[in-house]
Amino acid sequence: MASKPYRVLARKYRPESFDAVVGQQHITRTLQNAIRSGRVGHAFLFIGSRGIGKTTSARILAKALNCLSSEEPTPEPCLECDNCTSIARGNNMDVIEIDGASNNSVDNVREIRENVSMVPANSRYKIYIIDEVHQLSSGAFNALLKTLEEPPPHAKFILATTEAHKVPATIISRCQRYDFRRVGQRDIQQLLAGICDHENISYTDEALMAIARAADGGIRDSESILDQVISYSGDTITYEAVFDVLGLVDWDVLHKLCDALIAKDIGTMLGIVDEVTVSGKDLPQFMQETLRYFRNLLLCRSAGDPAILALPEEETAAMQQRADQFSLTELVRLVEQMSELFKRDFDVQLAPRIAFEAFLIRVSKVAVEVSVDSVLEKLAHMGAGGVLPQDAAAAPQASTPSKAKAKESPKASEPAKPKPKATAAAGKAPPDIPPPAPLPESSAPVAQAEAPVQRVSLEAGNLLPAWRDLVEVARKQSLNLGVWLGAARPRAIEGECLVLGLDEDQADTRDRLERAGAREAINALLATHTTNAVEFRIDWNPASESRDDAPVNGQLSGGAAVDLAARVLKDEALARIVDVFKGKVVEVRPLPQETTVEPD
Repeated sequence: MASKPYRVLARKYRPESFDAVVGQQHITRTLQNAIRSGRVGHAFLFIGSRGIGKTTSARILAKALNCLSSEEPTPEPCLECDNCTSIARGNNMDVIEIDGASNNSVDNVREIRENVSMVPANSRYKIYIIDEVHQLSSGAFNALLKTLEEPPPHAKFILATTEAHKVPATIISRCQRYDFRRVGQRDIQQLLAGICDHENISYTDEALMAIARAADGGIRDSESILDQVISYSGDTITYEAVFDVLGLVDWDVLHKLCDALIAKDIGTMLGIVDEVTVSGKDLPQFMQETLRYFRNLLLCRSAGDPAILALPEEETAAMQQRADQFSLTELVRLVEQMSELFKRDFDVQLAPRIAFEAFLIRVSKVAVEVSVDSVLEKLAHMGAGGVLPQDAAAAPQASTPSKAKAKESPKASEPAKPKPKATAAAGKAPPDIPPPAPLPESSAPVAQAEAPVQRVSLEAGNLLPAWRDLVEVARKQSLNLGVWLGAARPRAIEGECLVLGLDEDQADTRDRLERAGAREAINALLATHTTNAVEFRIDWNPASESRDDAPVNGQLSGGAAVDLAARVLKDEALARIVDVFKGKVVEVRPLPQETTVEPD
């Protein structure tokens, strides 16, 4: 007598009711409520990745609509009547399942249109389940439109697809759309544990967790992997068996690769890649595991809760230890650069290995890599005028000897001779990006943080130079405020009110300066750093008194722009910065006035 044929776990444990569907409660609850209230649509569109319950839910919906245990459709089919059992077997005459990949022509859809008008034989509804509906031809979609919009009262359509973007909008608009989600690892692990208990299979939580992680949210994939692991290891499932069956690389190899990357040990990293390749492992899959590994490191470094990884405790502790040796920016850059590798089409078998080895060498040899994030981080901490601050560790050491020297020197009270201007050849900052100018009346050393605030008097003769100094003070307090103030030009001082001029094309600047927070800050700046102004007003659309080639807030205009920009870019350091960041010269600030000292 022939033995009973074996049924794979994915078919044997296929859900038969809405309550048995895992991870899709947002859909099963909606469908059950619609059946209870009698608000069942005529067309449904189930969207989601493979193996997460789209076709299974379609069959359960068909059972609920055609179950013979009640006079009306029921949200809980009996699973025992003729309709329920025949739908489960797939041979019900009134529930027609169509594969869209192999029945995608206009003639196939025309056949549906001809048969849909026929009343069901033994059921309430004639239900059409079209799987992979996105593979229908454009002509087939057009032929389906009218029937899908106004089907007979006894007809229902359930369309399922993994690629919703390929379904025409005209089809989607005629259906009730249900988006299926990937199932969480915890839910998959619990499902697999229940199957193992029912099959009398012993297991470890780590093994089931590894299967759930490999399934990547797919119920059917997880059950297929479990079936394969049981065939490999028998009645006991272990963590090592899962790795062997899936061809995965052991975590120790990934730990060694990470340690070698931290130590910049290129030889060890290339040896690991060679060992993985020689052992017959799939290199693209190893690259994916490496990407997932560094993604987990990123989560450890940023989330602060390693439990989010759903890994064994010993693996979580090992990854947390390694994650602490990277900065957050480094891990983000590693994950982003490694993700770029998977966007390439490798036409030959050698290409993935070469690309992966080149990636490992690049991230190891580049000691300091300038990224946009690091530049923005530095810019956020920069002082006024766009000058990078001096090294924090060196600044105190440099100031202490200078004070001592000033006390010992007999000429300490004599005025210091002006230093020559820095040149690009000497490795100094270019002359057109000066440090912030001190206020004219200030004679206190910069190092004295507690020096009293020096105040200037805004007069007609010194209005523009004094305003430039006030703008520099504003830049130190708020870079944004300094930038917007620098776009204005002082026109006059009327009593205690400073009049600022703006042109007609500076409406955005006017709006920003007149905001409540900005106005309060500017008034406070005037009251603190001037002797005769406590507020300001904006003179809108004044007659321009500046020459066409004069810089206003350093903004270049007229024919002088090209010449001045060319002179600035003669500085090698500045030209290199402009080239690296693909920038251009848009602002030039004047140097602070220097006192000319006649030689003795």
